[in-house]
Amino acid sequence: MDACIQQCRYLILLADSLLEGIDDAHVAIEPRPGLKTVGWLVGHLATTADFGRHLCGRKAICPREWRALFTPGTQPSIDPSTYPPIAMLREKFNAVYTDLCVAVVEADPSLLAAVNPYEPARNPFYTAGEFVAYMLSGHLAYHVGQLSAWRTAAGIAPSERPDHLAA
Repeated sequence: MDACIQQCRYLILLADSLLEGIDDAHVAIEPRPGLKTVGWLVGHLATTADFGRHLCGRKAICPREWRALFTPGTQPSIDPSTYPPIAMLREKFNAVYTDLCVAVVEADPSLLAAVNPYEPARNPFYTAGEFVAYMLSGHLAYHVGQLSAWRTAAGIAPSERPDHLAA
């Protein structure tokens, strides 16, 4: 799990650099058909990682009403009023992922050994611990890649990345 946590911490920094300069006017931009909006991506990441925290025995950080907007299967909106302010989305994203890195280490091993309650992901992530590991790494990386693609497609100049994030 240490490698997944290390990847997650790196991806948090990368996501933060990709979100630099993004404001509420950007949250509902769909620069190309089929690309997720930045508001949906950040909200989705926050709520799904909050579910990961739940699997580790933690209480929710994200508001309950966000589930209807951002859980798997929901669709992005091109109406900016649909989304919470980007500052709040970013705050929750960072709080949730920062705590998930701690929660998975502190979790009762029986919680992580339990069958993954999210049935659509049970194959290949049979246990809650396997699913949390995926949320810390693969799921987060996939959507951070979408953030990068969104930024490019939206024509927003890349932010300056700190040297330790250079590819």
